[in-house]
Amino acid sequence: MRTPSIRMTPRTVAAVGGVLYAIGVLSWLFANGVHFSSQDPTKLVFGAGYAAVGMGLVAAVPLYLCSRLSLVTPVLVTVWLLGDTVYEWLYGTHLHPLSSYLTVWPLLLGVAVGAGVVEAVVRISIDRSFDRFGLRPLV
Repeated sequence: MRTPSIRMTPRTVAAVGGVLYAIGVLSWLFANGVHFSSQDPTKLVFGAGYAAVGMGLVAAVPLYLCSRLSLVTPVLVTVWLLGDTVYEWLYGTHLHPLSSYLTVWPLLLGVAVGAGVVEAVVRISIDRSFDRFGLRPLV
């Protein structure tokens, strides 16, 4: 059995994916007019930190669950939620989908993790019954 290199650990996959996701989403949002409108530097730092950490966690947690436990629903739910935000932005079905995506990220992360919990329970049940589809690391 070989030990994984630092480049292929679930934490590394999650961290790199989270940073890239945060950079991509925040760049897209800020390029389309989302901004922090406070004059107080403390509020600006808090808002920017909240948004950056949130976007990083929204991607990093599902990626960690996928690479560590091979749970795919958190990743799929995260992609679906981002796709829905893009759809709402393109077709104007929501007044402020971009800023909402930044502010409600704990709810979005909770939905993705909740889907992962349901998948884990189902897969553990199937694994105990039929010795198939257990939770195993991908990396």
